[in-house]
Amino acid sequence: MKTLFYVLASICILELSLCQNDTTVPITTTPEITTTTPITTTSTTTTTTTTTTTTTTSSTTTTTSTTAETTSTPGTTTPIPQGDVIFNFTVPKNSSSPCLRARFSLAFDFKYPAIINGTKLNATAYVKVNSIDEYSGECNEAFNTLEIEFNSGWSLVMNYTIQENAYELNVMRLTYKVTAEMFPDVDPKYIGSKEVQGSNLKEFAANRGNSFKCISETKIELGSEHVDFKNYQAQPFLPSDSKTGDFDTAIECTADLSGNSKLVPIIVGSALALLVILVLVAYIVGRTRQRPGYQSV
Repeated sequence: MKTLFYVLASICILELSLCQNDTTVPITTTPEITTTTPITTTSTTTTTTTTTTTTTTSSTTTTTSTTAETTSTPGTTTPIPQGDVIFNFTVPKNSSSPCLRARFSLAFDFKYPAIINGTKLNATAYVKVNSIDEYSGECNEAFNTLEIEFNSGWSLVMNYTIQENAYELNVMRLTYKVTAEMFPDVDPKYIGSKEVQGSNLKEFAANRGNSFKCISETKIELGSEHVDFKNYQAQPFLPSDSKTGDFDTAIECTADLSGNSKLVPIIVGSALALLVILVLVAYIVGRTRQRPGYQSV
């Protein structure tokens, strides 16, 4: 009986130690951008009015939010994407031996000035790409480039560089058009073509011969705008004789790994709990069988 008690106690202690050892998972793949609004104290009460409008076009989905201009920091909105479209790319296009292979879904977060009923507002727009017009790219030993055209005049250029047999997404440039259709209630002075660029990004890094994969959302800052990637997997600098037609072994982002690692203590704990129950059942059955019966006189 004492031996069984010690076995049960050891199993419980092992279960607790496994669950406690798996509590910290660093998530450092991509910096999360947090907008902080300074607190301003005045003698009057300020009322903030929020208006949300959804506009759908054939190539993009736009969600906008406007906030009364009570502080110097623009209002923000939390987008909830629906039905992400995953695009596939090879550079050169449709090549059987590409230098770059990629697939991902794409969206953007914009901030812009708006005017509603004569009131200046700070607005945000979430634009999700549902289709592309064309894409192209360039291959050489120093860099691989993917250029995506969409929404009749918008373009996104992604430039991968390599150094010491390791590659990364280093430069990204977005060109877009601000229109009243895509940016509802936009200040007329803000309408026109815009361009933002990010350099020395150091995103999606992996060794040559591996692909980089991140199903979780990754936000990359370009000035005041953000490019949102989901379901991302890419591999630049493929060898010229590559005939696999698919990605090589993937290096997964920390966000994906941390999501999977949370299941480990749950699975281990469930298994140990089941083992404890089986031991208890076996003990009870054993005790029942060992009870002496009545002897006939």
